[in-house]
Amino acid sequence: MRILVSAMVVCLLAVSVGHVSASQEPATAASLNEQAIKAYQAKDYAAFLAYEKQALGLDPDNPRIIYNVACGEALQGNAQEAVRLLDRLLTRKLDLGAERDTDFSSIRKTQEWADFESRLAQLRKPLVRSDIAFKLTDPAIVATGIAVDPRTSDTYIASVRQRKILRRTKQGAVSDFISQGQDGFLAGASLAIDSPRHLLFATTAAAPFMLGFNKEDLGQSGIFAFDLKSGKTVRKVMLPAGGKRHLLNALVVDHHGSVYVSDTGASGIYLLRPETSELEVFIPSSVFTATQGLALSSDEKTLYVADYSDGLWAVDIASRTRRHLEAPAGEWLAGLDGLSRVQGGFITVQIGVKPERVLRLRLDEKGQRVAAVEVLEMSHPDYEGPIQGVVTGKEFLYVANSQLDLGNGESGAFASDRARPTIVLRLPF
Repeated sequence: MRILVSAMVVCLLAVSVGHVSASQEPATAASLNEQAIKAYQAKDYAAFLAYEKQALGLDPDNPRIIYNVACGEALQGNAQEAVRLLDRLLTRKLDLGAERDTDFSSIRKTQEWADFESRLAQLRKPLVRSDIAFKLTDPAIVATGIAVDPRTSDTYIASVRQRKILRRTKQGAVSDFISQGQDGFLAGASLAIDSPRHLLFATTAAAPFMLGFNKEDLGQSGIFAFDLKSGKTVRKVMLPAGGKRHLLNALVVDHHGSVYVSDTGASGIYLLRPETSELEVFIPSSVFTATQGLALSSDEKTLYVADYSDGLWAVDIASRTRRHLEAPAGEWLAGLDGLSRVQGGFITVQIGVKPERVLRLRLDEKGQRVAAVEVLEMSHPDYEGPIQGVVTGKEFLYVANSQLDLGNGESGAFASDRARPTIVLRLPF
């Protein structure tokens, strides 16, 4: 069974499905899914399938539920129906991992399964439109955030493991922009440039596999501002310890120099104003499930939010109310990482599905919904944890291989023997 598609979102399932405490409350797809999970854990697979079928009746296009019904059918030995459901996902270019899922073990010797694997192989063929912008030869960087200074064309890359930020000039020279752990900098996350004030903002959080990790660091997260010329720390604002595991992640800067930042760990959004020394809650953690990428509208009246769990949202900055941007029929916008605004919409990396891909999302004229979804690149041979990128001109730069999977978030171990140079791809759009 695949509750959600990525390890990070699996941890959020209990939050996303909610809790039904009273039997008289009307059933929802979420509450039925909750009952199905309990039945699955009790190995009552007939009840699991029955609950998931009911959930699918209420939410017929939900890929997670379609997949779980397929699992239930396979557990009952119904190869034809299980494969029919998996094919529904393949037509939407979605692979939720059936090939490795033990729920399908009993039907793997059937002709239906052999035909499915053949169609799956077709889906996994790479769609490549980018070329390599550059490589960073140090294999232990574990790169995530990336930003480009529009004045100098210098590129900045945040390192998770080495707790620093690298600068690559337009001539190709690479150096440390800030030193390891400078002024308490933890694992680097995301970057954003405030060009008028000549600042580089960076989010940072504790990662057990970063160099110099201490147990006291766990749960710590904050935002730094560095002078673009000297690399000196100009501002440092850390969230107060409150018993939560914060992970300040994506950030975006408005023309006043105010910074909006998502907290992927606790799912809130914070605001850092130029004149303050504290992060204020802009959207509390109870509103979204898993905040990721952020982008501002051209008039800066709307903050767009990519929720890893359920797609794209628009937040009215004045009232702080939100509305969901519906996607075209058959498109699924869960698993988005990063959100870069371009004319008429956004570029984003979708990592919560397989094959991983880069999408262009086009909004309708009023910005009320996602009018079209275009796959720009998918299943690139260099992918090993592709991650958020940055738009520069008519190109999208992004890290193809963040290699975050090499670090163990519990033990702190790092598989250095498997690490390789960081590849940054340049994708025209």
